[in-house]
Amino acid sequence: MEPRKYYYNNSTLTIIFGNILESKAEVIVSSDDTGVSMSGGVSGSIRKAGGEAIRIDAQKKLPAQVGDVVVSTSGDLPYQKFIFHCLTINFDQKYEVFSGALSNTEDINNYILQHSVDKCFRLLQALDLKSIAFPCIGAGLANIPLKKVAEIMADAISSNLSKTQKPYEVELYLFNQKGFDDDTKAMTEIDYIDMFENFAIKAALYRYGVQAEAKRMQTEPTHVVTPIVDIPQREEMNHQVFISYSRKDIQSVEAIKNVLDDNGVTYWIDKEGIFSGENYKEVIVDAIETSQAVIFVSSANSNDSINVIRELGYSVKEGKTIIPILLDDTPYAKSIRLDIADIHQIEFSNTPHFEKELITSIAYAAKNY
Repeated sequence: MEPRKYYYNNSTLTIIFGNILESKAEVIVSSDDTGVSMSGGVSGSIRKAGGEAIRIDAQKKLPAQVGDVVVSTSGDLPYQKFIFHCLTINFDQKYEVFSGALSNTEDINNYILQHSVDKCFRLLQALDLKSIAFPCIGAGLANIPLKKVAEIMADAISSNLSKTQKPYEVELYLFNQKGFDDDTKAMTEIDYIDMFENFAIKAALYRYGVQAEAKRMQTEPTHVVTPIVDIPQREEMNHQVFISYSRKDIQSVEAIKNVLDDNGVTYWIDKEGIFSGENYKEVIVDAIETSQAVIFVSSANSNDSINVIRELGYSVKEGKTIIPILLDDTPYAKSIRLDIADIHQIEFSNTPHFEKELITSIAYAAKNY
């Protein structure tokens, strides 16, 4: 079967019927249990080809739970820089971690697949990587129906590629399962018909949306229309965290927002720059005053932003807990350096360690609010 290629912005998705170990992508994704035992299927084949060092390195990052992604060395694999281990089943093959949180097996499967794919893309961004090869996540030992895998992976991958202008090269390997595990039946192209159909539909919808937008831009008048902004009232604000950042860093900030969303932390963010102007200073003041903590996304861009500097200065004046997240090693702007130089800094990454450190800092701030 010839590979099938789909296009999203500057990225490509190629569906390949073959062995994922033949990929030259910077990252190979593995599907495994929460013990990262790498005992069979795709993960077992990766361990066999790349060596025991992969499993040993991955297990150093534990504990982790279902839906998480653990990053490890690629061992002796010739082309890869990392292995992303998507944890799709508990080591004891039960789902107690979701007890009381998700209502049924379908909810669990949706969570595992969506969460895993989203985290893989966040890691690509954080590690500045451009290529990744996925298997059918969860279709092996986790026993997620292939039709469900096709539906959710098509939606998750297409959604991530549609939202970025970065030139990612994504591969999805549909394997002949007998090539990995000789006591199981061989898979054929027909077995993956749902996968092809789902990606074809998603790609077609994306192309239709791009074409419709281009046509709209050609036919609509080009003069600028000032939007009518619904100004939020102070009494309506119930967020825990105010995020101070430069819009030039929006992609990294999206990853930080995802961590907050995943952990149920509410936040205020001036996403479109609507409230940064002179007429909306009151909104920013209210948003800072009603927050329990202020996340300062520190970068070359934010330390050069007068709006960010003003937000940080007022936050310090109000006695807010400042949580600096470092996107790079740029020194703090001089006007805020004395105020926050001795505050604990969190280095940005898309790892469980970063997530735990950030959420712990927010919880501490809330406790002392």
